[in-house]
Amino acid sequence: MNIYGALIGIAVIIGIELFRRKNTSLKELDILFVLLSTLIGARLLFLLHSIEEISEGIVNPLKIWDGGLAIYGALIGLIISLYILSKRKKIPFLKLSDSIFLFLPLLQAIGRVGNFFNHELYGKPSNLPWSIYIPVESRLHGYESYSNFHPAFLYESVLNILLFTTLLFINRKKPKKGYITGVYLIGYSIIRLLLNTVRIDKEYIYMIETSNLLSVIFICIGVSILMSQSKFKNQIATFFSKTVTLSLILLSFLLILFTIKIPVIYLLLFSFLTFVIPISAILLFKRLGITSDYNVTKREERPKLFLVFTGSFLLSLLLSIKLGNIQLITIFSVLNLTFFLGFLITLYWKISFHMIWSTLAIFIIYYLTNNPYLLLLGLLIPFIGWSRIELKKHTLIQVVAGVLLCLLCMLFVLTLLKF
Repeated sequence: MNIYGALIGIAVIIGIELFRRKNTSLKELDILFVLLSTLIGARLLFLLHSIEEISEGIVNPLKIWDGGLAIYGALIGLIISLYILSKRKKIPFLKLSDSIFLFLPLLQAIGRVGNFFNHELYGKPSNLPWSIYIPVESRLHGYESYSNFHPAFLYESVLNILLFTTLLFINRKKPKKGYITGVYLIGYSIIRLLLNTVRIDKEYIYMIETSNLLSVIFICIGVSILMSQSKFKNQIATFFSKTVTLSLILLSFLLILFTIKIPVIYLLLFSFLTFVIPISAILLFKRLGITSDYNVTKREERPKLFLVFTGSFLLSLLLSIKLGNIQLITIFSVLNLTFFLGFLITLYWKISFHMIWSTLAIFIIYYLTNNPYLLLLGLLIPFIGWSRIELKKHTLIQVVAGVLLCLLCMLFVLTLLKF
């Protein structure tokens, strides 16, 4: 066994012992389940990063002993396994996650030291006194002429120890459940974002730098967890659920009106179909008693209302086709497909239309402006989702389903219109 493997093994053994001491009710099979889920998650994300290498025969998906694990994949696998275990054992999820995330930075710090012996996880070329020499055969393509590099693995190891120290300090204060988990997710994600400024072995899936993306997502999740423990969480949740969602919808509507160059009469028609009719339907249905509240909380009350939305958006799509405006055709194709499928789903199951509206609004805003910085509005999605769960309007699955439905409809329409 090489030194890297030995250090990983030591970290795993320490982690198992610490986790077991914190959760005495868990059995050996429970621990094994967590370990396997973590390992599978780490391997799967690595394989997603290596699709081209797999197709060329460079990477064998089954040869895990040849290396190839992704820390964020491990983290995702770990969280999923802890969630399943919490449901099966009837242990609060945040209690379980706190018990392992408290020590996880220490285990990561030990594992990162092993990267030194494998001559990997180094950063950009550097002449600093603490830069390290990398043998020619271990240098990445394009960097063969350089000899010394930033020890990125050492930076991460040191920062993880600082994060571990911080978590120990917080733990001594006996915080509410979830504080350790929230601080870890925020802290490690910030560490990873900082390291990515010097790392050269970036990880991409279809041109998307996944570690940066996942770092931002985990920061949002961490902040959401901390907010859920705040004494003002109900007010914060209401702000995201109402003010933020409505602001996104209004902004997307205004962009349709003011960025697409069409005759005024058509602008008025689109305003009537996409804004006046939906709002009027919500108010009228409440007044007539068809719905019991403006949020249409009850699932069985939703189909009739959303059928009105679908019909209104269908007329807008026909109008867009008549105009021959590709932007409007794209937008209303996505809206029609999303709300039609949403209508069918709502006949049998409650899905979060707050998430549908907010996700569609961000899509429209980005699509019409083509400004990559506006993609940062996507950071609001986890907070809106958290607000719906916190206000007990939806479950986690219903929130996630709302976002996934939109994303799938967007992907389908954009792909279809290409051909």
